[in-house]
Amino acid sequence: EWIWDYMVEGGYSQVFLAEYQGQVISAALAMILGKKAWYLYGASSNEHRNVMPNYLIQWEMIRWARQQGCTLYDFRGVSGDLDESNPLYGLYRFKKGFNGEFTEFVGEWDRVYSSIFYWLWNRVLPLYFKLTRS
Repeated sequence: EWIWDYMVEGGYSQVFLAEYQGQVISAALAMILGKKAWYLYGASSNEHRNVMPNYLIQWEMIRWARQQGCTLYDFRGVSGDLDESNPLYGLYRFKKGFNGEFTEFVGEWDRVYSSIFYWLWNRVLPLYFKLTRS
C-alpha cells in the first residue's frame, strides 16, 4: 500500500487501462524517475485483440511521460535472438514498430545468497510447473 501511495499518488508511476465495450482488455504500469520513463509491466486479454489496445496504451504512456518532462521512454527488454522463429519475436516486432533505438546491455547476473534455495529455484520449481501444467 505504501508503494502505491508513494509511486502512484506521488506522481512517479501511473496505471493505464484500455477498455473496449465496457470491459478492460489491457493494462500497463509506467514509472518515471528524473527525465526517464519505463514501461514496467503490462497484460492484455486475448479477447478483442483485433482492436490493438496495447498500441493505444503505449502511446498514452509515452504522452504521459512527455507531459511529466521525460525525454526518454524505455520499453525495456526484448530477446537477443531476433530470428522470426523465436517465440518472443512478436514482442520485438511490437516494440520495434514504435521506431525506437535498441540498446544492448551487459545482461543480468544472479546474486546467490543461499545455494540450496538457488538450486531449488532453478531446478525444482521449473519441474514443478512442468508437472502441474501437463
